[in-house]
Amino acid sequence: MFCIGRKFSLCVGCGGQIHDQYILRVAPNLEWHAACLKCCECQMFLDENCTCFVRDGKTYCKKDYVRYIFKNDIES
Repeated sequence: MFCIGRKFSLCVGCGGQIHDQYILRVAPNLEWHAACLKCCECQMFLDENCTCFVRDGKTYCKKDYVRYIFKNDIES
C-alpha cells in the first residue's frame, strides 16, 4: 500500500528514514530506530529497560551521564 504525502521520521543515529512500527522518541524532537539508540560513550543500547539521558543532543546511559555531569562540574 502506498500513502501519498506520508512523512517519515528521520533517525538521529543513522540519518535514515524510520519505517519501523515503533519509533523511540527522546527529548521533544529526537527520534531513533530501536537499533540505533545507544549511549554515545559506552555504546550500550538504550531502551525501555535502561534510562536514557540527553545532553547537548547526545544520548547517555545513567552511568556515563553521571560521569559526564561530574566531570563538567569539576572543570567549571
